[in-house]
Amino acid sequence: MTLRLEPLATVASDAVVVGDPRRAFALAQAFTRDPRMTHIARGLWGYLGRFGERSLTIQSTGAGGGPAAAIVTDLAELGVRRMVRMGTCGAVGGELGPGAVCVVGAALGEDGASRSLSGLSTADPPVQVEPDRALTDAFGEAGPEVEVTSRDLTGRIDPGPPPETPIRDLQTAAFLTAARSAGVQAAAILVVVEGSPGEILPESGVESRLAGLEPILGTAFAARPPKPQP
Repeated sequence: MTLRLEPLATVASDAVVVGDPRRAFALAQAFTRDPRMTHIARGLWGYLGRFGERSLTIQSTGAGGGPAAAIVTDLAELGVRRMVRMGTCGAVGGELGPGAVCVVGAALGEDGASRSLSGLSTADPPVQVEPDRALTDAFGEAGPEVEVTSRDLTGRIDPGPPPETPIRDLQTAAFLTAARSAGVQAAAILVVVEGSPGEILPESGVESRLAGLEPILGTAFAARPPKPQP
């Protein structure tokens, strides 16, 4: 079985990567002018639209580190030079509540995908991967900078042991590791959707918070993207 992007149109050098296809559609409408669908296979919707004076790709990956790594690698091969993951996470320890927007300063990869990409076995310590610092700094006003732990399963299915980081998710570590391997600048912005038991932020709340980052996204992508490495 292969999982590979076969876009219906070209992709931009800048991309927003999300897990949920619904979110890709919503952010394409919020961020870009005249968005058109560029990818439909396996339900992983992707779009291309005008973002200021440039084009912007918005691509969904589905859930988990494996699919995210595959899509990131394909986007890089298609010419994407900068990527921002706009995803969701669960809070750990009560420091952050549903609706909080976090800028990822580092990701601890306890998931299989990031371990495999880093050449590690399950017996090795988790890999810690950092995003591109310049791109991450450009999102400094979006929210606090925190570390995230990425695991293969959500806390609802596999609750423990609790990670030492204030948030956990499914794919940021694999996303950043795959981007680094592909020579792509990458950063991650996460919205907390689960806090204490019963505290859940609906998808509409996620979309509204991410859509509100349009000015910051424009500033982050204002500079010319880096040239591909030889």
